[in-house]
Amino acid sequence: MTDSLAVATWPAPQRSLRTWDVVLGWVLYAFAVPLGMFTAYITVFFAFAADSCSSGVDCAYAYVDWGIWLSWGGTAFALISALVMLLISTFKGWLMWYWPVLSMAMIIASFVGGAFLAGQEAA
Repeated sequence: MTDSLAVATWPAPQRSLRTWDVVLGWVLYAFAVPLGMFTAYITVFFAFAADSCSSGVDCAYAYVDWGIWLSWGGTAFALISALVMLLISTFKGWLMWYWPVLSMAMIIASFVGGAFLAGQEAA
């Protein structure tokens, strides 16, 4: 009975950090941040999608607004969550490189989704 208590109190073995993984994770995150900044900057030009509205085409301006919010929100969520998960992975000893890759994929997906929304015309 004493042996089962002793086994239950042993701490879990700590995983060691891999140097290549830490460096690759932070370098990829360093690429994800400018990608996010660039997509946030060109999201401002979604308003140009509504320029054809003055030529008799009925446009839904709400789609442009939602497209901008989707792109900016997705970018912010991707960058913040990747940073948080990189820090957690550092302390837990998990692999780190794929969090920035997921972040870049989310940034691109939110930008494409926002651009699709901004390009919609009123039904």
